[in-house]
Amino acid sequence: MVFSFRRAGRLVVLIGCAALVLTGAARFGVNRFLSSTRGKAMVSDRLGTAIGMPVEVSEVDVGADGSSFRFRVMDPGDPKAEVLNVPSASTDLSAADFVTGRVAPTTLHLKGAALTLRLAPDGSVLTPLPVLPSGREPFPAVSIDGASLSLHQAGRPNFALSGVNVKLAPTGDLIVVSGTVSDPKWGVWTIRGELRRDTHTGWVELASTNAPLDRELLETIPLLPRGTFDDVSALGRAAVTVRLALGEDRSVQPTVEIRPTLSLFGAPLGPCFRLTHTSDGYLFEPVR
Repeated sequence: MVFSFRRAGRLVVLIGCAALVLTGAARFGVNRFLSSTRGKAMVSDRLGTAIGMPVEVSEVDVGADGSSFRFRVMDPGDPKAEVLNVPSASTDLSAADFVTGRVAPTTLHLKGAALTLRLAPDGSVLTPLPVLPSGREPFPAVSIDGASLSLHQAGRPNFALSGVNVKLAPTGDLIVVSGTVSDPKWGVWTIRGELRRDTHTGWVELASTNAPLDRELLETIPLLPRGTFDDVSALGRAAVTVRLALGEDRSVQPTVEIRPTLSLFGAPLGPCFRLTHTSDGYLFEPVR
């Protein structure tokens, strides 16, 4: 048998062309199926199973290097109540991943996500929230751009925050939170925090060096009872730090410090305030 490099070269070219055709066909087939009603229902079911809440997927597009989709997360107690609306989401899942069944993204990018939560009069969260997967389960690096948050608490004006940019970076049992907020009413804030996947606890801190102390805005802040800010006499602008500690029972314990921005010879004009918890609830106490 005589070996021919020319014939071998043709064979390699033919194999390469066949591979490209098959890959394209597979990609077309996967994309076509996932774009169908059955395909969207399958993706919705898998996402819903993963987060433990109903999911509606309206668009799916799978490429050679990644995929994009559009979806909504609904309240299990009220199928018409929307918890999360994501008009644009992308991951590093490719057509080949869907074909082989390796559906475990390492990155997830959300744009324009809108989160809506319902709160009871006492500040407890009524909207069911997904439980963070344990450290043994894969968790992608999440990047969220241009998100908004709306909180509806019975008997209170709605709280709204926009221009939220957040990153969630998994490191073992920890998820490190970082980001910024740029809201036309609330100003510019930084975000940092840590969430534990093993105990489902953690903390998130928001800080601003020049936040507005507008009475009407302050009254929309949830978790705190009405009149909490009545003792905060210094209005205008202030450096504010808000820390939210998350308990295993999903309780949220807030800590707030307010320091007036205006100062004279390095000393703030007006008292500083710190939120304290008493038997009668939360109140602000002046501190130096």
